[in-house]
Amino acid sequence: MGEKQNYTIKINEIGTDHIGIGEILKFYNYAKQYRYCQIQLNVSTVNSIDANLSALILAIVHKLKEENKVSVFIILGDGMGVFYRNGLVSHLSGKGNENIYGDVRESTIPLTVFGNEDEDSFCQYLRKDFFGHRGLDKLSLTTRMSLSTHFEEIFCNAVMHANSTYPMYACGQYFPVKKILKFTFVDLGDGFLKKISEQTNGEIKKDKDAILWSTYKLNSTKDVKAFGPGGLGLKELKKYCNENNGSLHICSGNGYVNFIKDKTMEQELTYHLKGSLVNLIFRDI
Repeated sequence: MGEKQNYTIKINEIGTDHIGIGEILKFYNYAKQYRYCQIQLNVSTVNSIDANLSALILAIVHKLKEENKVSVFIILGDGMGVFYRNGLVSHLSGKGNENIYGDVRESTIPLTVFGNEDEDSFCQYLRKDFFGHRGLDKLSLTTRMSLSTHFEEIFCNAVMHANSTYPMYACGQYFPVKKILKFTFVDLGDGFLKKISEQTNGEIKKDKDAILWSTYKLNSTKDVKAFGPGGLGLKELKKYCNENNGSLHICSGNGYVNFIKDKTMEQELTYHLKGSLVNLIFRDI
């Protein structure tokens, strides 16, 4: 290994929004310039980090290790025990999906890594760990089953279109006082733009436009003859969030789009995400 490098995140809060995502991607942009070394990522000065973003943190840690032979050591601050409870520390210790610490507070949906062949495991994770979480007790069984189906489609689309050798990452956090639950799903494949640009004969040229295209009407890059109609997953999640005070955040490439209360907020990120990220936020639960 080469010389040890140090990187400190200096903003006060890393939330589930374009600012928080951008800050994590800023670290990745810094780290990817190195090879065969260790980088200490210091987050001890950050006041709060949404633990569901562990899915993105672990994804880039794995990517740096595989592509650059860079190992990342994370320095946690006081009050960050949630990263033990949600499994991030266990993953970084090489324990995989086996969380050796557990979550006695039942405030997290465990950080879990899925291979491309793990569709059944992902479906079980959705039913047991996500929609079976105490934070979503008020959701009707019909709503849980419907939303679960839409997330399963997102997983299948990632497998079908991502062209990635990397696994997929999922994690959630429940804030009982605020009555908010946040869930993050990440894949490190081609992202939205490549396939959608091909599908539209080059009409779609920007990442954020590709995200918007994927959530409009019945747009889909699926082969309808081979697989039947597609493209409902993100659209139905967007519809649910608009009708229930939730929000759906989608990030791919340099594009970041937030759907909330029938409003669409678009952002251009400074740093690129190779792949895609879906954040689902439930409120008033």
